[in-house]
Amino acid sequence: MLRGKIVSGIVIGCSLAAAQGLGEWVSQGRALKAKGDAANALLAFEKAAALDPKSAEIQDEIGFLLAATERKAEALPYFQRAIQLDPGFAPAHYHLGVAYWLAQDPNQSIPELQAAVRLRPKEAEYRYRLGQAYNAVSHHAEAARELDEAVVLQPMNAAMWNELGLARQSSGDVGRAVEAYRRAVELDPKNLDARNNLGINLVNTRQADAALVQFHKVLALDPSNVMARINIGFAYLQKAELDKAVSQFRGILADHPNLPIAHYDLGVALKEKDDLEGAETELARALALDPNLAEAHYTLGITRWQSGDFEGAAAHMQAAVKLRPDYAEAYFMLGTALKQKGDLEGAVPALREAIRLNPTDPGPFNTLGQVLRQKGDLEGSKAAFADGARAKAAKDAQQVDLLRRGK
Repeated sequence: MLRGKIVSGIVIGCSLAAAQGLGEWVSQGRALKAKGDAANALLAFEKAAALDPKSAEIQDEIGFLLAATERKAEALPYFQRAIQLDPGFAPAHYHLGVAYWLAQDPNQSIPELQAAVRLRPKEAEYRYRLGQAYNAVSHHAEAARELDEAVVLQPMNAAMWNELGLARQSSGDVGRAVEAYRRAVELDPKNLDARNNLGINLVNTRQADAALVQFHKVLALDPSNVMARINIGFAYLQKAELDKAVSQFRGILADHPNLPIAHYDLGVALKEKDDLEGAETELARALALDPNLAEAHYTLGITRWQSGDFEGAAAHMQAAVKLRPDYAEAYFMLGTALKQKGDLEGAVPALREAIRLNPTDPGPFNTLGQVLRQKGDLEGSKAAFADGARAKAAKDAQQVDLLRRGK
């Protein structure tokens, strides 16, 4: 009996000692982490993990500290192990999702971030990162939904408002994008990314003068900010002050001769001035520097169309839609160019794709109606013209409503 009690006492004593040691290592790890000493915090949590290998929280802490010390690949198994130990441990899902996102793997990132949000719906940071991930894969409506919730939970976070602005802008809600970007700038006046974004959206809502104020504020804070200089030229384009736009873009190119977007914008300005030869030179230079610039193919196609080169116009529009399969305007112009060069069979699918991508634009409906009439399909032609009339009526009604509301 006496011997059994001694053994029992030893076992209990060892368990208490282990528990005390575990608590000490965890406390030490947290303290070192709070001080920014990630390397020594990692050592402390590794000691804790040796004493309690089934703690999801400790496994997650080790993963986090490995990632913080630039050992991201080593971190992933720890987050995964934490989730295996406790599938309901939200921080591990969140950290694993962020790790995958940083590794540019949205297919694995988004489900983990979704799980984190589902487990802790009131964590603004979780929703913010999920919104970022959605924006990165062009799921902008989903991004806006998450970011709308994030800014409600954390309304003083400028970065969240900026990301919400991007989601709204990319989903076509430009008016509300302005509101989001304006809020971001109010919260963080030195956030030049948000201020540039605000200016661009002001231009897109026909408030170019207000936009110029924002761009000049960016330059006051950062005189070398090339994007602000480009945006100033863009604002001049919107104001139809073409000489100022040309001068602005030429000035940028004097400092940055290999900047594709500046060559592109200069080409657009020259096209607007009816200098088609100069426009084509600049647009071709933009494409030589960046062959993936779909907008340059589109604009070059327009110049060819204006010159009566419908074959060349169609070729550039085909290049544009190959680079951007959702480019409704390019499909419309492709159909128009094919119609002009007599390829009615090719024009029909291009115009139908333009309609599928943007059913609110009456132009493709009407051009399709003309093509079908030329092909002898009178019923199809009549239906296309009727759909075009409905689209035009809806667009006119929307414009009247905007004017009534003063927007």
